[in-house]
Amino acid sequence: MFSDAEIAIFQEELEEKLQIINDNILLLEQQQVTPEVIQEIFRAAHTIKGSSAVMGYDKMTELTHNIESLFDEIRHDRLKITGELVDILFEAMDTLTGLKEEIVGGNVKHTDIGPVLEKLKLTLAGNDQIAATAAGNTASVPVHHDPETNVPKGIATVATVEPAKLDIEIDSVVEDVVAEAELRGFRGYGLKVIFEDDCQMKEVRAFLLFETLEQAGEIIKTMPPAEDIQNGHFDNSIDLIIISQSDPDQIKNMALSVAEIKDVFLKPIESGVALKEEDHFEQQSALKTGEAGLQSANRPAVPDKSQNGNAETAEKKTIKTVRVDVEKLDTLMNLVGELVIDRTRLDRFVDVFESKYGTGDLVDDISDISTHLGQVTTDLQHEIMKARMLPVAQVFNRFPRMVRDIAHKLGKEVEFIIEGKETELDRNVIEVIGDPLIHLLRNSIDHGIEEPAERLKRGKPVRGLLQLKASYVESHIVITVEDDGQGINVEKLKSKALQNGIITREQYDRMSDREAMDLIFMPGFSTVDEKKVSDISGRGVGMDIVRTQIENINGTVEYSTNPGKGTVFAIKLPLTLAIIRALMVESGGRAYAFPLTYVVETLNVNSKDIKNIRHSEVIVVRGQVYQLKRLGDIFNHASGGENDRKIYVVIVGSGQRKLGVVVDKLIGEQEIVIKSLGGYLGQVEGLSGAAILGDGKVSLIVDVRGLLRHAGAEEAIAYAASN
Repeated sequence: MFSDAEIAIFQEELEEKLQIINDNILLLEQQQVTPEVIQEIFRAAHTIKGSSAVMGYDKMTELTHNIESLFDEIRHDRLKITGELVDILFEAMDTLTGLKEEIVGGNVKHTDIGPVLEKLKLTLAGNDQIAATAAGNTASVPVHHDPETNVPKGIATVATVEPAKLDIEIDSVVEDVVAEAELRGFRGYGLKVIFEDDCQMKEVRAFLLFETLEQAGEIIKTMPPAEDIQNGHFDNSIDLIIISQSDPDQIKNMALSVAEIKDVFLKPIESGVALKEEDHFEQQSALKTGEAGLQSANRPAVPDKSQNGNAETAEKKTIKTVRVDVEKLDTLMNLVGELVIDRTRLDRFVDVFESKYGTGDLVDDISDISTHLGQVTTDLQHEIMKARMLPVAQVFNRFPRMVRDIAHKLGKEVEFIIEGKETELDRNVIEVIGDPLIHLLRNSIDHGIEEPAERLKRGKPVRGLLQLKASYVESHIVITVEDDGQGINVEKLKSKALQNGIITREQYDRMSDREAMDLIFMPGFSTVDEKKVSDISGRGVGMDIVRTQIENINGTVEYSTNPGKGTVFAIKLPLTLAIIRALMVESGGRAYAFPLTYVVETLNVNSKDIKNIRHSEVIVVRGQVYQLKRLGDIFNHASGGENDRKIYVVIVGSGQRKLGVVVDKLIGEQEIVIKSLGGYLGQVEGLSGAAILGDGKVSLIVDVRGLLRHAGAEEAIAYAASN
C-alpha cells in the first residue's frame, strides 16, 4: 500500500502531465506539429502510464498506453494529424480527467474508458503495422531522435567527472550471456543510476527507468534485486546490466530522460573479463530542466581535485525545494500579522517616549530598535507573502481547452492569446478568480464575438480575437479579458431589463448609458432569448457572480465597450488578503478603517455646501454629484459635530458607483491586519472585519461595497443630471 504522501505526489504529477498533454494537443490543432510538441505529449503520456501502473490504476494505464502508441505512430510519420484525430484525443483527455477525479476526489462515478479506447484502437488499426505494434504491447523510447543520425535531440555534450564504482557482481553466467550477445551484434553495459536526493516515489521512477531502457535492449541483472526495487527497498542508486545494440551515449541519455534521475555511470562490459571492485565507470551528469532533460552544451567540467588545490572551494549551485503544508504558511502569515500589529504599537510608543523625555541615548536606542524591527518585520512579511504566491498560470492554463471547446460548440473561430502567466498572486486569491474568469471568457465568446459570416459582413477577420492578460499595476494585479466582438448594446440591455421587470418605465427613460451597462451585473439578467438558453450561457447567472466573488476578496471589476469593436473587462485584485493599506478615520470617538482600494479622495467642505434632495444629502464636487452618508448614522452613534462649519468627507467608490461618507476626523493611512469578527458576531452589516491598532484599540473595517449597494446613489445622480 502507498502512503498518503506518495498518493499526493502521484496526484500532483498527474495534474501536471494532463495539463501538458492538453496544451500540446491544442498546438497540434493549430498546425504547430513539431517534434518537440509530439515528444512533450509522448513523454507526459509515458510518465502517466508508468506511474499509474505502479499505483495499480489499471484503466488509466491501459488508456495512456494506447495514447502513447498513437503518438509513437505520429512521431514516426505513420499517422497524420486531422481534426477528427484531435477530437478523439480530447475525448481521451476528458476520460483521463474523469479517471483522475475518481482517484483524487473519491468520485463514486465509474468512468467508462471503453468508447474512447475503441476509437483509439480503430485509429491505430488503420495500419497493419500499427495494429501489430499495438498487439505486441510495445512502447517506444521517450526520446525524439534525429531522422538522419538517429541521435537523440536536445541532449548536449557533457563533461566527464569523478568516476564511481559499480556494486553489481559480474559472475560467470553474466559473462556467458554477454559473450553470446556479442556474437549476435549486441554489447553488454553496466550502469549505475543515481536518483535526485529529494526524489519522491523512487519505485515509480525505477519502473519508468526499466521500461525506458528495455526499449533499447534487455536488462539481465539488477542490484538490488528487482523485487526489492519494486517495493522501494533501495537507497539513492541502483545498478544494472543491459544487453543492447544501441550506442552507449544513447543509453545514457535514455536513462537521463526519466524525471528525477541525477547522474548515470556507464562502462561497456567486455566478454570474459569480470569487473572487479576497483573498476570504475565514467559518469555523465545532466543539468535537467523539469521533464525536458535539456542541458547546457557549455557546462564546465567539475575541477579535478588532484590538479587544483582550490577545487574544494568551488561552489556547486543547486536548486533546493521543500514541500510545505499550506496551513503552515497560513499560520506563518497570521504570526507575521501579529508582528505588524506590535511594530505599529512600538512605533507609537517611540513617539510618546520622545515627546515625554526628549532626546537622549536611551531614546535613540529605542528608536533604533524600533526602526530595525520595522525593517525586519517588513522583510519577513514580504518573504512570507512571496512563499504564498503562485503564478496565475495555475488558473490560466485551464482556459485554452475550454475556449476551444466553447468556440467549436458555438460554431465560432477564436484566436485565444494569453499574456502574463508568470504574474504571481496570493494562493487564496488564485483559488477565487477561476470562476469569475470562466464567466467572462464564456460571455466574450457567446455574446461578444460574432459568428464568422457576421464578422465577414462587418469587414472583420473570420477569427475573433480573445485576449487574457495579467500584469502588476502599483500594489495590485490587474487581469483583463478583451475581445474584438460587437460590444455591449445599451438599448438592448435597457429594453430587456424593462421587458423582464427589472426596471420601470421611469427608470428606463432617465437611465444613463453607464447605468444601463451596469445592468449586466444584476442577478438573473440575460439578453438571451429564453428559447435559446444553452448550457453555455443565457440563464443570467454569470456576471453577478463575477462582481460578487471579486468584491469578496477586496477586488473591483471595471469595463469599457466600443459598439462594433469590442469590450474590455478589467479585474483589479490585491496582492494579498491578510494585510492591507487603509485610511483611518474617527467618528464619535471611535476609529474606523476604509480600505484604500475603495478610497477615491478626501474632502474638507463647508456644511453650507450640503444640499438636500429627495430626503438625501448630497454635495457637488467639480460638477459631480455625490450622495452623503454620515458614519455616525450608519453605525447608530453620535458624531463629534461640525467644527468651524467644516466637515470631513471620504469619497469612496467601486466602478462607477461613488458615495461621500461624513466623518469627524481624518487620522491618516496605515497598514492594518484584517481580523475576522469571529463566529460570535458573525456577519455585521456595514462591517467587513476589524484591526488592532498601535495603541491596542480595535478599529472596525468599513464594508464599502455594502454601503455603495444601499446608498441610493443612482437616484441622486439621475436627479442632478436632469437639472
